Amino acid sequence: MPTVESLETRLAALAQSPRLRARIFAHVTYSDAHFPLWVFEWGDSSLPVVIIQAGVHGDESGGIEAALRLLETLAEGASPLRQHRLIVIPCANPSGFADKTRVNRAGQDINRQFHADMTQESAAIRRLLAPQAAAVVIELHTDSHTPGFYLFELRQKGQGSLGQVILAKLTKRGYPVEQEPFFGGYTGERGLFAPNAEELTEFQGRVPGRTLVEWVMAQGVPRAYSLEAPTLETSERSAAMHVTALFALFEALEGLAS
Repeated sequence: MPTVESLETRLAALAQSPRLRARIFAHVTYSDAHFPLWVFEWGDSSLPVVIIQAGVHGDESGGIEAALRLLETLAEGASPLRQHRLIVIPCANPSGFADKTRVNRAGQDINRQFHADMTQESAAIRRLLAPQAAAVVIELHTDSHTPGFYLFELRQKGQGSLGQVILAKLTKRGYPVEQEPFFGGYTGERGLFAPNAEELTEFQGRVPGRTLVEWVMAQGVPRAYSLEAPTLETSERSAAMHVTALFALFEALEGLAS
């Protein structure tokens, strides 16, 4: 799993790839410490965009590792998408990652702060993504309490589900899928939680703030996913599960677009 030093090294190496467009889009500052926020773009800028964010919780290194592996695969020449492009934020909470904490260095949980400029990180990410007409937004998380992979799928009316396609690919690869049918008040099936508009409204009335995927859905993005890989096995396996899930989703999206 990445350390602070290896993360910086790998990001710098990826920034040199001619197949990726990389930049630091903001710095977050705590006392005398400055942390860069990186974004990477891949693919034809005229195509619909798939946005991936990892590391909003600094202690969830499996998602950060998965984002790095995806970018490294793209830098090596892989082309998993032909009708979409990618924007990847590999570490949304660099101070939390440095401190190995869920929260940022100010003690804020960034995850539910995307409804407004509540943290330095969420404000910068909102500014970055606001102009984007995204087709899909994906968050990469890990969960230390569950034995299997699960996901939340939010869809605008008329959009078909792709969640079980992702989970079927994970099962085929021998990865565990969560069987618990209840999570946060939602009812799921075989690792898929797909709340309808009424259920989401009820949940948001109980839990303050908005996650990235909830915010982008309010902006009209057609579909959004929060992917949760278990860390009860190893962080390496968590990252591998995320990569498998991402490529399964890419394949499904390309099928819809063709």
